[in-house]
This record gives sequence, structure tokens and C-alpha cells, in this order.
Amino acid sequence: MKVLVVGGGITGLAAAHRLRLRLGDEAHIMVAEGSNRLGGKIRTVDFAGRPVETGAESLLAARPEAIALAEEVGLGDDLVHPAGLKPALSLNGRLRDFPTGTLMGIPADPADVADIAEVKEADDDGTPILSPGSDMSVGELVRGRLGAEVLDRLVAPMLSGVYAGDVDRLSVRAVMPQLAGALERHSRLTDAVAQSRRP
Repeated sequence: MKVLVVGGGITGLAAAHRLRLRLGDEAHIMVAEGSNRLGGKIRTVDFAGRPVETGAESLLAARPEAIALAEEVGLGDDLVHPAGLKPALSLNGRLRDFPTGTLMGIPADPADVADIAEVKEADDDGTPILSPGSDMSVGELVRGRLGAEVLDRLVAPMLSGVYAGDVDRLSVRAVMPQLAGALERHSRLTDAVAQSRRP
């Protein structure tokens, strides 16, 4: 079998790897890339004598698939977890520590973000937020359950930095699958976040 994978970014390389696993050594798999390097937007460059990632997010540790892929192709020992600096939020002309206790900016406890955004919790009718197989945008979820300020000041900046996308077009199931599962069991977003957060 001959297979052509068009594009040598992380998606194309992951597809070629998966094809090799499924089709075996006999398949001829070719990756075609239009630029002079593989990796797409993922790139490490030297900046002031230190390595810096230039992609929006090279690997999101909350997605176990990415860690598993790195380990599967022999890069597990090369993973570096960021440390030393806390994320910050620019608000009214000054930097403020990004609040802890959130999942991608969505708070588990409204009190944790009260000095940054007004939280307007929706009434709890006891019905799980998502039914199995259903989905919604992150914008619709957060705006409807916690209010526009939480979305605009916390969630949108975080997700835009990671996914370079519009929160009203980003699917909860696609970008936060662990939260989507919890939303099938909880009627309050904050309860689902508390269950989904990893240490």
C-alpha cells in the first residue's frame, strides 16, 4: 500500500505515525511538506541564549493523548514542564496573578475570581449541562453559566493563547474533553470544573 500524507506539521506527522502502526512496515508512507522543515507551527528557537517555543502551545499536558504520543515516539524523556513563573493577566493596566483553582480560566469556586470578574451563576435546575453526545461552544457554556466577564477576562484569553481560536467556535468536547464528561453528570458548571481539575 502507498499513502501520501499532505503536510508535515504535527497533525501530518501524527497521521503518518498512526498509519505506520496500523499498516505495518510493508506500507510505503510519504509525507509531503511545502516548507523547508517539518513540524508546522511547533518550533524551538534560541532567544537570549535560552530555548523558547514559538507555537501558541506546543503540548497541552491536560490532554493525555499528546503526552502518550511523545512517549510513543521516544520523546518522553525530552518533555520539559514549565516552572518558575506563574501566568499573569493584564487588567486595567497592571499585571495580576492568574487565579488558581480554574480549568482553562473557568473557576471551580466563584470566590477565586471575584476580584477579577463578576460571576453571575445561572440557576441550577438539577439537569446535567450536557447530554451524552451533545456539545456546545466554550463561549456559550461559560457566558450562559457564569457570565460574560468570566468569559472575556479569564477563559477567552487563556483559550485564545492555547488554541488561537474564537471561544464561540471552540467546542467544549474538542478542547476540554474531561470537562465535557463531567458536564454530563453535573448541573452546575463550577461543580463540573471542580471534578475535572487535575493537580
